[in-house]
Amino acid sequence: MDASAVPAKAPAGAGITAVAVAMARAMESSRADRMFHDPYAQAFVDAAKPVLEADEWPSLVAWVDLFYSRGVVRTRFIDEFVCDAAADGVTQVVLLGAGLDARAFRLPLPDADVFEVDTPSVFAFKDKVLADAGARPTARSRTAVHADLREDFAARLAGSTFDPGRPTAWVAEGVLPYLTADQARKVITDVGRLSAPGSRLVFEHADKPGPDPRAKAAALTTPGADRISTMVRGGLGPQGRDWVAGQGWTLQITERGELGPRYGRPDGRLTGGQFITATRD
Repeated sequence: MDASAVPAKAPAGAGITAVAVAMARAMESSRADRMFHDPYAQAFVDAAKPVLEADEWPSLVAWVDLFYSRGVVRTRFIDEFVCDAAADGVTQVVLLGAGLDARAFRLPLPDADVFEVDTPSVFAFKDKVLADAGARPTARSRTAVHADLREDFAARLAGSTFDPGRPTAWVAEGVLPYLTADQARKVITDVGRLSAPGSRLVFEHADKPGPDPRAKAAALTTPGADRISTMVRGGLGPQGRDWVAGQGWTLQITERGELGPRYGRPDGRLTGGQFITATRD
């Protein structure tokens, strides 16, 4: 068999959740009333499916069924965050735990330099799929920073062409809950240390501790679903929002439930939780 026809090995561990997010983005992109368009999401799903273990596919499907609404409004909200920051002159973007995020390839960012931080196994899979799809960055530049957020990602980022003297838009999309409180706070502390005044940060916040009740129920009733639920560590926790405010950031809070009507798709499943956008003082 031609080696180019062999699918890239799907990323392990947290990469499973990245494929679930790609699945939701692919489904949304196929809708006539789509909130965004990700032309590479389906390619990620197609490349991952042949090499997923037997119990992983039901887990992904279950998560997409449960959290589709949340995932697509989050994508739309963060797309707007990145584009608004770039329009305001914040043209250095860092995607923390980037996963299969394709913003550097699909958003209009001709003056922005995008840095993606994730593990080597994720980039091995991601970059092959993007290359096979003929993807070209729409950002001015795209840099893959091979680093685990649980380790010293800041040193790896600082060792690239990243410039801490430039304001930066930091995206922590869905990644903090997979870290412990100490790990998540270390990430945010490092982000603050590398942020020039005027830098921006976006992340989700939940007032209640522990895993989402629907996720917990799915782990008990869906084959393989516990593969994802057991990776959740809680992140910043219920007091995390206030802690971030005390680290030199000015916060703006958006209730997740507001976003359905804003985007023309009211949905009762969006209740609970917030999006926090923070500006470096």
